[in-house]
Amino acid sequence: MEETPPKRDTIIVDRGLASGGQRAHGLNRVLLMEKILREKVLDSQYWHVKASQLQFYGLLKECVLHVGCVGTYENSAKTKTTKFVALLLRLLQLAEIPKDVVEWLVVGDHGHVYLSVLFMVYVRLVFEDSAEIWKLLERKYNEYDKVRYIENGRVTDRHIDEIADGLLMESHFVDMTLPRLVRRWVLEEKGQLEERESLLADEFEEMVEKLEQEEQQKES
Repeated sequence: MEETPPKRDTIIVDRGLASGGQRAHGLNRVLLMEKILREKVLDSQYWHVKASQLQFYGLLKECVLHVGCVGTYENSAKTKTTKFVALLLRLLQLAEIPKDVVEWLVVGDHGHVYLSVLFMVYVRLVFEDSAEIWKLLERKYNEYDKVRYIENGRVTDRHIDEIADGLLMESHFVDMTLPRLVRRWVLEEKGQLEERESLLADEFEEMVEKLEQEEQQKES
């Protein structure tokens, strides 16, 4: 009777890993994007023809010129990725970017909304200091530029402040699980963040003061 050959161990290969061992949250940075989504990007024509060849400045130019929406969509019962997602994966592959450059791309006055969103997501995925993430992304709370967002087969308009809030308050973004983020109130109690002042609250307070002054003038 022939012996049954032992089963070979299954080897799972992760394609497209960041060169040079670039890591965040203890992982190769590329692994911060879910494997299913990552594989769809790596198998796409856009990845092979364009995105995989881009270096940093070429990636910025590509985003400015050719990205017009964020998200994933269904096509013939298969999930397809947008150029935005492909460029995000390529960004995760590249060497670490200086934080001052990242900060300018998030909040600087360069006038390119999809470039800002790309680096907002990059910050949320790669940065490890929760207080730093809160401080940077909250600076987008008073910006209302529109972004075309694809989700569940629907295309909608989202404002920059909504996207910033989603990155800070929700656990997922564009089929990706976001790294754990320490809640704001915890950081406030630890003295790592100051209590956030609401622009709307300030405006409301000014309106109340104005009304009270008008009432005082009527009485006098």
